[in-house]
Amino acid sequence: MPAIDLTKLKQQCAELIILFDQPDVFLHQLKDILDFYTNRTLRVSQVIQKSNLPTYNTPHPVILQIENTIEKLGELFPEAAINLSKALWDTSIYEARLLSAFILGTIPLTSSISLLTSLPEKLYETKDQGIKNALLTSALTRLRNEDPHTMMILVKEWLNAPGPKTKTWGLNAFLPLVQKLGFDDLPQVFEILRPVIITMTPATVTDIQACINSIYLISPVETIHFLTDIVQETKEEKVLRMLMQIFRDLPLNAQNELNAVVKNVSLSISLIK
Repeated sequence: MPAIDLTKLKQQCAELIILFDQPDVFLHQLKDILDFYTNRTLRVSQVIQKSNLPTYNTPHPVILQIENTIEKLGELFPEAAINLSKALWDTSIYEARLLSAFILGTIPLTSSISLLTSLPEKLYETKDQGIKNALLTSALTRLRNEDPHTMMILVKEWLNAPGPKTKTWGLNAFLPLVQKLGFDDLPQVFEILRPVIITMTPATVTDIQACINSIYLISPVETIHFLTDIVQETKEEKVLRMLMQIFRDLPLNAQNELNAVVKNVSLSISLIK
């Protein structure tokens, strides 16, 4: 892999701009850039660990420069951006799919919303965690920033869908949104999270924990009150055990307060039995 010459890289990326509305030619030029910066020192085993897709092992600064170069084009040429995003996805190359997700997140919502609602189809198709992360973060950038209400509706649909995979995706997409919200948004956040927490499984514990940590930073008092209600509503001992696991990330005083509630509820369940 040659050292990254920023001036040369910018020139290479600038050539992509004029090809934005020509997906086939754009892909050809993109592959030339990716190949130029291929890290050929990685062993095959290391490549497989990174991706199940063919990959050029492109250094992150190269991908970032490509994204920065074309970021504004989705706003100016939404139809071309949609066509290019689809073409990049269909190429089934790791870096191309990352770029596909990024471009999708730059398109105005009036043009992209139908594509965003069908993201689960791409997620089911994808085995690579890096691509899944891009679909759940980069592809949803404009929806998260410009229409958080619709984003919440979308997340709620995913969380209410059957199957742990869809719930995990919903939580992964919800977390960046929660981190942007404020105190006034907490009632809606609690409404969305409540059924997911009450019915949580080991597969969703880590993602629920991340969401709880984020809302605790917004309002510790409201979060503890919310979690207390959840514990008192819960009748499943396995869920109580998972809740105690989640509480470990909270400050000690919060842990003690919530664990005391868990102990009382557990005792009540035991007496009923």
